[in-house]
Amino acid sequence: MRNQLDIFDHDPARLAKANRDAAEHALTDVQFSHKVRQERAAHYTAEAERLEALAALCSPTQAA
Repeated sequence: MRNQLDIFDHDPARLAKANRDAAEHALTDVQFSHKVRQERAAHYTAEAERLEALAALCSPTQAA
């Protein structure tokens, strides 16, 4: 349960998933050359990895 309302809903896990989806879509964008498609997909994948690491830091730890 959150104690503070997140009015912008900046959930790192949700944003990471959106970036993974964008990376998949970037590979099929026909308006870009193959090289640009690869660069765009790499950018979105790197951002997703960054956000996943942030989500891992924010997730509650389990007590042993």
